[in-house]
Amino acid sequence: MQERLWNKNYCKVMTANFALFFAFYELTPLLPLYLSEHFGATKDVIGLVLSGYTITALVFRPFSGFMVDSFPRKTVLMVSFAFFSLFFVGYLAASTLLLFTIVRTLHGGPFGALTVANSTVAIDVLPSSRRTEGIGYYGLSNNLAMAIAPTIAIFIYRYTQSFELLFWLALVVACVGWLVDATV
Repeated sequence: MQERLWNKNYCKVMTANFALFFAFYELTPLLPLYLSEHFGATKDVIGLVLSGYTITALVFRPFSGFMVDSFPRKTVLMVSFAFFSLFFVGYLAASTLLLFTIVRTLHGGPFGALTVANSTVAIDVLPSSRRTEGIGYYGLSNNLAMAIAPTIAIFIYRYTQSFELLFWLALVVACVGWLVDATV
């Protein structure tokens, strides 16, 4: 008899992963507009500001694998998720383009660590006989967030014209993901 794929902890990790990527992808299509409107940034500056996040995430990932293997996975997961969530407050507080750039660039670190830690915990809670199938569904939660979050964010922005509301929404969704992962 095959082990159950959809156990309680796996569903929680999938939900937290969806929240993580929802918070990330919600802002992705609108940050260039925000930087242009709020700070008067040019296209090349916008590209530089937004690339810092990705570069920092890439730099952190190899070290994150080491951290997840060297320390309790849940601790690495919770600390990474907490910092990832808290950086959304930095977007609300950044009053200059330089401050926003620093916050955005540093935000990539917890994101890089969190994606590694969350994936590892997902593998840990999957039955070994169903890991391949489970990781496929886990990846689907990323794709669903990627498909849904920008649409919702653009809809919200269209009717409210408020980037602040979008930053708050990202913060709340990230905190919900942290809370869900805390119960795993």
